[in-house]
Amino acid sequence: VESTPSAARRRAAPAAAASARAMGLEPPAVAALDARARLAAAAPSAAEALAHFGEALELLASPKDLSEACVRGGSEDPSRAPRDYAGVVGVFELVLGPGTSKWPRQIGEAARASALRALPRQPPRSPPLSPSVPRLRLVPTPCEAEEEPEAVVAEEEPEGEAELSLDEECAAVPMDVSDDLLAGRDDGMNRVLEADEAMSSDDDGAGEQFIVWIAVYLAALLPQLADALPRDHGGVCIIPHPHEMEKQEASECSGGNGRTYYSTNKICDNCGARIRDKHFYHCSENCDIDFCQECQRSSQELLGKFLARSGDEDSAAMSRRLFWVVDITERIGFYVLRRGVEQRARLAHELAFEWPKVMFEQLIQAAVDVVNAKVVHVQDVKDVTSDSRFWYSVGWLQFLYSANALVCGTLRLDEQASRGPKVEYERFILEGINKCEPLSEFKRWQKHPSAKVPDMLSVGKFRLTRDFCSFLTHSNLVPVSFRRVCLLCDIWEHIQQEAERNRPAGLEHVQPLHLEVPRDPQVLLEVLLATFDGLTDMQLRRPLRVTFAGEEAIGPGVTKEFFKVAFRSFLNSSAGAAGESAEVGCKGAKMFSCNDHRTYWFDEDATNADAFRACGILLGQAVLNNVFVPNIFPRVLYARLLHDLDSPCSGPLGLEDLASVEPEVAKTMRRLLDHVGDDIAELFGDLGWARTGRIPEDCQLTQANKQSFVQAYIDWFFRERVARQLEPLSAGFRAVLGGSVLLRSIVDAVQLEKIVCGGAVPVDAAAMRRGATHEGWTEEELAEYLPMFWDVLMGLSEVEKVQFVVFVTASDRVPLRGWQDLGLIVYKDGVGDERLPRAYTCFSQLLLPRYSDRETLRKCLLLAVANSEGFGLR
Repeated sequence: VESTPSAARRRAAPAAAASARAMGLEPPAVAALDARARLAAAAPSAAEALAHFGEALELLASPKDLSEACVRGGSEDPSRAPRDYAGVVGVFELVLGPGTSKWPRQIGEAARASALRALPRQPPRSPPLSPSVPRLRLVPTPCEAEEEPEAVVAEEEPEGEAELSLDEECAAVPMDVSDDLLAGRDDGMNRVLEADEAMSSDDDGAGEQFIVWIAVYLAALLPQLADALPRDHGGVCIIPHPHEMEKQEASECSGGNGRTYYSTNKICDNCGARIRDKHFYHCSENCDIDFCQECQRSSQELLGKFLARSGDEDSAAMSRRLFWVVDITERIGFYVLRRGVEQRARLAHELAFEWPKVMFEQLIQAAVDVVNAKVVHVQDVKDVTSDSRFWYSVGWLQFLYSANALVCGTLRLDEQASRGPKVEYERFILEGINKCEPLSEFKRWQKHPSAKVPDMLSVGKFRLTRDFCSFLTHSNLVPVSFRRVCLLCDIWEHIQQEAERNRPAGLEHVQPLHLEVPRDPQVLLEVLLATFDGLTDMQLRRPLRVTFAGEEAIGPGVTKEFFKVAFRSFLNSSAGAAGESAEVGCKGAKMFSCNDHRTYWFDEDATNADAFRACGILLGQAVLNNVFVPNIFPRVLYARLLHDLDSPCSGPLGLEDLASVEPEVAKTMRRLLDHVGDDIAELFGDLGWARTGRIPEDCQLTQANKQSFVQAYIDWFFRERVARQLEPLSAGFRAVLGGSVLLRSIVDAVQLEKIVCGGAVPVDAAAMRRGATHEGWTEEELAEYLPMFWDVLMGLSEVEKVQFVVFVTASDRVPLRGWQDLGLIVYKDGVGDERLPRAYTCFSQLLLPRYSDRETLRKCLLLAVANSEGFGLR
């Protein structure tokens, strides 16, 4: 099934290396490897190049020699000496770079073959097994790449068949079965597993050799792993489908309005949209893969451009190299995760602290790229747990995530607090998951909502389980956009279940909550308070249907406008005072106060609980109605909302949270913690706050208790101090979203803030253009006029670009998948310099006239976006 060396050959390799050392042929240092690399790069023929560099390639499969080859020198104990990892990368970049070597393709092929020999054991791809399954063997299927087994299938072993070596027999054992399933196997199979675990023991000699070898091995592979896969227009890596895609013709249907449309009952596996084209593309080998016309054209264009700059001989060679990148990543994951806990922990430390940061970033990105490229193909299979090899690559990424976090717990002598991660956590996010089907994944997650990813550095024996093989289980890797859609699936399921239990006879659908509101801020809030008063949580847990008094418009655009106007009203009105005494401008009447960070926090004099409850209801309704609201509140508010939902993701609050609301108080607390003198009580006093039972009233501030003293103050500040305002707001939020198990389980404060408010990213007009469609234009206008429009848009200032986005969408927030997902439709709206552009925000549609010249286009566009508000001109 795979090109695996025999057991005899593997046993002979170390003996040959020992013999070479006995003859005085010590493994070369990095400087010597560099010299050979230069000879290979300049060799007159590929054969001579491989002869010069052959020993370096053989080192890949010899752990002892490879680790010793990379010692920087100057150490009496080579096993403990720092390794020249950057030097190793430099050597392989020299021979593999098309600008530095004459033979990068030939040396690359030889290097990839040597890398596979070093890790001959492939992670098996298999479904979970029942206890009655007999001896197993890997059986290939024609639909897979050459070295990639499709499944582990049960098959009686013929009599007299040669016994498998230990490595080969272990490779035949499915690793994605839990311990209770393994308990039913025969003793012989369990002995195989025990032998495998013994092989990964934490013996100091073998363990140190493994750590150094795999770290050097990864450094040698890095030039072939980094930026190795093609990317789509959104920057997400892809791999080509291994089979030809055949053009298919859809069935023609007639609509009630006389228009013709096409029915395929298929979803495009790239963009996720329903295929409505006359023609589409289906796998020639009948795999469950379909592309719409645009995605097929776009993917072929991307792959063609990638081939032109990749240096591969042809598309077949490119495919072999791309699948090697995937294969070797899965093998690395399998190999590392099967090691003992001590070896894994030491390897993580080596990568996090001894590798240069830029190399560590490249290694993480390479793992992210492979998982991104495969994730959509995995979900095309009905049983996503069946591809065990893919989930080992996910496990490898989680291992790197844990290694990256090690730096956070390290405190240097000159530091007052621990540092952040070595690489930003956002770099681990798998944007490719956005191409998957959220409802299916949510249904899978519902079967094990409490599942957690084990700590890859401390779990004793790593095993793949069904819980592990689910995207939402890996919440730290899931993009917020995908999480938001899954959250909506959760909320709507809860709403529909409640509606079915309480629905009046004759009603088949969830009835929206109707709101007709004025634009006047004070009156708008009065209408909201009157509408929400007396409604139960179930009655509030319905989508809104909003109209503005005296305006005919209705739909998603109106709903977006309503939320913008409503939250502006909460910030500016006098609704904070309870009762009829509230007057505009009176002291204490404001609900929120603006701070130095341009965010709003509770005014402690505000006492109108109903107003704060309404604000919380609208925060929840924004998510339910799929609308982003202005990012006006500090992140700590979302942490408190999660805390009130009893979420394990809420976490403790600290000085950073306090600084987001009261920066001067936070600075005082930092000075208090930094102070080392015994006069701390005299200098800082009792900080002037009500103890509320958190610490004894007579407790004096000392050096011994200053940490607990400050933490008690922070807890009081965010709880008791604002309880009159926060509790009703939190209750309103819970009324709408409190039934979501997903929200209470796998969403933290950062993610909740993005779910409610969207991303804060500068407008990328080029990305908007990639995701835009154009309707009503002639071929000449598509070729000449519209490029001029996009050039004008890209040349606007940042403020003007934001105004344009608000003009066409009624929101200034970036879609969670990026600006390319804005879905802008540029529709031709006649010809004439006297016309102004218009917009239908419900559909992100820009009605653009054709103007006589570039300057008129720019002037009219700016005039429209600068003077628009609501659904008409100011």
